Formats: sequence, C-alpha cells, structure tokens
Amino acid sequence: MKVKINYPEKFATWGNAIGIILYSREQDEFVNLFTGDMEHSRVNRKEIGSPSLVELELELEHNESLRYLAKQNQLITVTYQHTLDFLEYANSYN
Repeated sequence: MKVKINYPEKFATWGNAIGIILYSREQDEFVNLFTGDMEHSRVNRKEIGSPSLVELELELEHNESLRYLAKQNQLITVTYQHTLDFLEYANSYN
C-alpha cells in the first residue's frame, strides 16, 4: 500500500493525536478536529500543530480509521501495489 498525501495542510497534531481539520474556515478561532475512530473535538487553533510528513505517513499507514476518513475527503490517494505479480510478469520475459 502506498499513500500519497494530497493536502498535508489539512492534518494537524493536538497533544499526542494526529487528526484532520474539516468544516472550519481559516478565520475561525476554534476548528473541528477529527481523529481516528471518527472522534470529533472542537479545538482552539492556537493549540494545534503540524505533523511532519514522516509522522503523518506512519500514522496513516497504521491508523485505518484516519486513513479512511482522509481518503473519503480526498486528502490522500491510496494505491495498492502487487509486487509479486509484477515480479512474476517481469520474470516471464527472462
């Protein structure tokens, strides 16, 4: 599985959690932060941070519900590579 992050600015950290900011305007003082298991919190914008791309990729790889939410909102693109099939295909030409 390969995850391509289309909109990294929509992801945020709050405490130890990584979530997605949805249904909030740029000028809003409080934002809607959705984390895994479809949990929702109203958070002061000053309390959130930005995850590094490495942290974000690891979280999306292991957190199925966050990955599902991000995919449904078109924030990420998930592709599944079948390396074994490709290797068999490439080996057939040898």
